[in-house]
Amino acid sequence: MMNRRTLLASASASILSRAFCSDGAQFRQRPVRCGDGKGGWVTHPSEIQFLHRKDGTGIKPFGISQMDNGEVILVASWDDGSAAKSAKDREKPVVAFTRDGAGTWTDFQLVEGARGRPVILTDLGKGKLFFQTDLTNPIQQHFSADYGRTWPERRVLQPPSIEGSFGGVEGFYGGEGNPLVDGVKRVGAIGFTYKRGTTFPADPAVGMVRWSTDGGRSWSREITPPVWLWKDEFQGETYMRGISEGSLVRAANGWIVAALRTDMPYRFNTLHNDNLEGIAVSISKDDGATWSPLHGLYQGGRMHANLLRLPNGHLVMTYIVRQDYEGITRVSYRRGCEALISRDNGQTWDMRGKYILDEFEYSDGTPLSTACGHLSSTLLKDGRILTTYGNYLAKAAVVIRWKPAA
Repeated sequence: MMNRRTLLASASASILSRAFCSDGAQFRQRPVRCGDGKGGWVTHPSEIQFLHRKDGTGIKPFGISQMDNGEVILVASWDDGSAAKSAKDREKPVVAFTRDGAGTWTDFQLVEGARGRPVILTDLGKGKLFFQTDLTNPIQQHFSADYGRTWPERRVLQPPSIEGSFGGVEGFYGGEGNPLVDGVKRVGAIGFTYKRGTTFPADPAVGMVRWSTDGGRSWSREITPPVWLWKDEFQGETYMRGISEGSLVRAANGWIVAALRTDMPYRFNTLHNDNLEGIAVSISKDDGATWSPLHGLYQGGRMHANLLRLPNGHLVMTYIVRQDYEGITRVSYRRGCEALISRDNGQTWDMRGKYILDEFEYSDGTPLSTACGHLSSTLLKDGRILTTYGNYLAKAAVVIRWKPAA
């Protein structure tokens, strides 16, 4: 008689036997560009692949993680291609797996009974994972105890303690990015809401961080760092701005580093488009109790930052290029994803040594055409990184396998 571990291994093998090898899913050699610190570029080897689901109208990836059984799980939303006008009625969570570092993948399988987008994928180890949904009212959490094969437990996400809402969802506590899993003791996650009576994008998002000690089922009262609010001047007036989503990582020296999505500069407010939001970093040196003032990296056009710590202690931030802006000026039609390295526990980031992981030019003639979005990265056991992001033109989850220079 087979025990539970044997049964799980058998089921896993059955699922992985359905791995597809369509042309788009195979890795192709393609170098990444890296700034040489002098205004030029050097190249490093990398590989790229495109993952699709054969039906529907597209895949958007939201989380990727190498689990302790050696497999990598990728969670994404699948647009079913129905006649529904709203994305919240068309998009559903799906999962895919690989055992060989993304060489081959299973087909994307639906998470039974789930709707929306699966954000903030959290890997607690020993097969336990959870995510929360975006685009649903109320926001749901889905839990797995068998390495993502089934997600039988679900519950309504605990709302924030302050009265907030967003997009018609009362008690909204949204987010996107990677959480901090501190061993088996606690999980930290960044989220946001809008105070009752305020609206996007004119008013500031209220960014918060909170902790769970029971695997994400209940959460502490949120900390709302006042330094995560910032002032922006435009046409002689001063406007308060905030942060929304964010990612967390424990630096080698024990600090907690946050990569935060900042509200758009107020001058872009009338465009009513979140493609012009940016990225800033904040650091806690007292285990999340207080945070440093925002260190801005990009004012607009780059977002969805993900944080990893390498074995040598360096931090890697990967993020989306939705609009290629320098400051508040568009400099190209380039889209894709990039990466920055910090060698001092998140205090500074090597902007001159930026990695361009994938890039393509696009415009449909409108000021803020959207061609890509959402991103996640995971560190493989062999030291390479898997970065996945959504290419809307290809309607695919793009996966890049790469390694920063030593």
